[in-house]
Amino acid sequence: MPSLRSPWINTVAGIMGLAAMLWGLSLLVSEVTLRGVVWAVFGFLVLGWAFFDRRKFARGTPESEVDGGRTIE
Repeated sequence: MPSLRSPWINTVAGIMGLAAMLWGLSLLVSEVTLRGVVWAVFGFLVLGWAFFDRRKFARGTPESEVDGGRTIE
């Protein structure tokens, strides 16, 4: 599935993660609720995944998979 390996997924996930995190933080401003905490943590995790996963699409990094290689962990 080459369409799922697009760097656009990281961009969209980053925007959605940021939106979810900001929504959760805005809910936490008025009152600390479980819903606000869940949205903020979920947004932070998605934003973090998008930020660190982008290295797979940057040439010259050890995690780069652009040239057909695989990440060795």
